[in-house]
Amino acid sequence: MDRTGFAKKLVEKSHLSEEEASRFIDAFLETLAEYFKKGEKVVIADFGSFYVREDKSVQFNPSAKLKDQVG
Repeated sequence: MDRTGFAKKLVEKSHLSEEEASRFIDAFLETLAEYFKKGEKVVIADFGSFYVREDKSVQFNPSAKLKDQVG
């Protein structure tokens, strides 16, 4: 799924407008980047954690709840 598809799914699930969904995605990514630049880990309960590795790649570790929902 690409960004457009993800935004459309957010519209369906949340009843946001397409513009609001797009702004949400932008704000989410910008917020993650702010914390990564400070070297901080971002943990979202029941979703997972994000952090930047030494090689500057971003690591995502899904929560157990998310893993259970997927499979």
